[in-house]
Amino acid sequence: MLPPSRFAAPVCPCLVLLALAGSPSYAQPQPPPAATTPADSRPVLAGRVVDPTGAVITAATVEVERDGHRTRLRTDGAGRFLFANQAPGTVVVVASAPGFTDDARSVDLPSTDAATLVFTLQPAGVRDDVVVTAMRVATPTSSLPHTVTIVDRARIEDRIAASDDLASLLEQTVPGFSPSLKKMTGRSESLRGREPLYTVNGVSQATPLRDGSRDGHSIDIDFLERVEVVHGSNALQGIGATGGTVNMVTRGPNADGSLLNEVRLGTSVHDSFDGDTSGSKLSWLLGKRVGAIDVVGGIAFNKRGMFHDASGTPVGLYPTQGDIMDSTSRSVYGKVGVDLSRQQRIEFLVNDFRLERDGDFLPVVGQRSTGRLGTSAPGDPRPLVGDPARNHTTLATVEYRHTQLAGGEAVAQAYWQQSSFRFEGGAFTTFALTTGGPAFLDQSAIESDKLGLKLTWTVPGARLFGIRTTTGLDVTQDATSQILARTNRAWVPEARLNEVSPFVQAQRAIGPRLLLTGGARFEYARLVVDDYTTLPSNNAVLVRGGAPSFTNVLPNVGAVLTLGAGWSTYTSLSQGFTMPDAGRVLRDVRLPGRDIDSLLDLQPIVVDNREVGVDYQRGRVRAHLAYYQSHSDLGAILVATPEQVFNVRRQPTTTSGVDATMEATLHERITLGGTFAWQRGRFDSDLDGRDDTDLDGLNIGPNRLNLFGTARVSRHVSARLQVSTLGERTFSGLAASRARFGGYTTADALVGITTPLGVVRLGIENLLDRQYVTYFSQVDPLQANDTFFAGPGRTLSVSLQRRF
Repeated sequence: MLPPSRFAAPVCPCLVLLALAGSPSYAQPQPPPAATTPADSRPVLAGRVVDPTGAVITAATVEVERDGHRTRLRTDGAGRFLFANQAPGTVVVVASAPGFTDDARSVDLPSTDAATLVFTLQPAGVRDDVVVTAMRVATPTSSLPHTVTIVDRARIEDRIAASDDLASLLEQTVPGFSPSLKKMTGRSESLRGREPLYTVNGVSQATPLRDGSRDGHSIDIDFLERVEVVHGSNALQGIGATGGTVNMVTRGPNADGSLLNEVRLGTSVHDSFDGDTSGSKLSWLLGKRVGAIDVVGGIAFNKRGMFHDASGTPVGLYPTQGDIMDSTSRSVYGKVGVDLSRQQRIEFLVNDFRLERDGDFLPVVGQRSTGRLGTSAPGDPRPLVGDPARNHTTLATVEYRHTQLAGGEAVAQAYWQQSSFRFEGGAFTTFALTTGGPAFLDQSAIESDKLGLKLTWTVPGARLFGIRTTTGLDVTQDATSQILARTNRAWVPEARLNEVSPFVQAQRAIGPRLLLTGGARFEYARLVVDDYTTLPSNNAVLVRGGAPSFTNVLPNVGAVLTLGAGWSTYTSLSQGFTMPDAGRVLRDVRLPGRDIDSLLDLQPIVVDNREVGVDYQRGRVRAHLAYYQSHSDLGAILVATPEQVFNVRRQPTTTSGVDATMEATLHERITLGGTFAWQRGRFDSDLDGRDDTDLDGLNIGPNRLNLFGTARVSRHVSARLQVSTLGERTFSGLAASRARFGGYTTADALVGITTPLGVVRLGIENLLDRQYVTYFSQVDPLQANDTFFAGPGRTLSVSLQRRF
């Protein structure tokens, strides 16, 4: 237990700010103006949005359309909205919110009077006209022959009330996403048994030449409007999406010009109220549109404490890879948009994210043979591991859009990204200073610089015989290396990847029920590596440089058939492309006389994804079921050494599975739903053309059932309960892992309360205080003692979200 002063440090700032939020200077938002305004002013359009019980709906979207032009804003904490300075005339007003049907009406604005409206939204399933941008062009989900999961802002806010890391959000909402490791690394976090591609507004966060599995920690989750997940391999966003695409869409200002001013304050603690477990968070988002210019900016601070398991024992820290326990993150985000004309817009974005472990605790290794779990103890880890683990990612983009260029819509996006991932080290023989020498304390860091340009031009079907076509070109330059930071030695030499990738995509409706899609991406990649010498532990051999190049044509075809009565079905075949972790291959060379051009392990990974699915949506019920099979002739499997150094093994791999989701609104106040995922992975261990061994737990997740229920308890109180069951898994075959997964069930709860101060959310993670060993710890192929740790026990969180 920490002294009282240390316990108070992370919590007090939140308490002070909570108190300020209730002071007179932060008064409750004023009601809409009266029914009349001064005679010399333009009318206003004002009102509120409620559900059938009369409870207000916060953050609902209200849109005003006049002569083909639209303005949009969100309701405040009291469900109110206001459009000022409206010209007289007829407008169409549409109110919408996730989980409700839209309400639209025509309003005649008089020259002097204000219009005050009340929209009562009825519960409904997720709308089938939700548009996603993860496929390069904004496309309704109903037109995509893929499984697509949209995690909107309301669902994000619900989940982060209990746990605020991205992987925890995805595992609870996305079928086929493996359990969150709750560490700084995303190792073992997969989608359909393969790596997902994380993007921010379409810009890849991956470092494919040396994958540090840190791309899930690149922006604060409070700055996200929604997360779009396209399941299955595809090549539309370029290299890396062998398991699917996770596109994080950032937030923007209110479109109507009203001020966006949102503050979120939060604190969390284990139910033992041990001061070491307390954490606090503050985020602030400010934005406004003035004329043709809109600006939004935000800053977030997050201090995480230690996690304790259900027995009250500190959870073990993850050696080498890094941890989000005992850490502090800071994220700065900004976006500026300028409407150059009605058809042209330019937008600038900057995001800088830093996450670093504080270094106040040491790992205490467990003992699997006796069942003693790893834990953590106060202390300075630097003499044992070097500097604490750290993530630092900076992204800058500029995007130009012309909606009527040569009969189509053109988008050009240029970006620059710099990433630095520091790992904790140790005294390992891998880091020996001489061949055969003793273990030496060192630590590594991955450094990556990336430049890119993405061009897209879409022509509507009316101009090309009903065929909507999208053509584009991606150009990327990525330079990545891995150094040993304490001695400034190159563990992985700088590798430079240059890509030039044109593509074309087409969509054609055949009658009112059938939609066909197809296209191809031509991928040209050239990898340049200069001469280098491996570490002494790998015999200090000279490896001749080279510049191997790869060319691939990656096709995709699909069809969506509307059957009627709420039913539709689809099928698709698509290919995704990625590089193996070239850094692991380069640093693992041990024999003399090798050169870059002859290293077979640098050949690309091409993954075929076949999928068939059926959807149902009618009234208050929606459901989705899909079967998929994914195969790669030259896959990449991670294999751990005794020192927890992971290398790449190239072998044919096949994964298959079933994804299912269902949601039903049973009553105006109650919604029930869930997701289910069954998956299996096999590989050819002896290269005889037959898949003979199960993929281990590092490469595929468990079968999983998530169930949830939401209830509107009263006008001001809502609740959500979620239960997750992970099924048992064993591994069999010629070269199977000896690990096994015993499964476990956990539950989380959330209560949201609308108050005059804002929305207060109370979250409980691991509601039943279940003691369990995490999936990664149970399936670790090495069954190492230093990765034998439990998951968090019951953890309490409270947050206040206020919009001014």
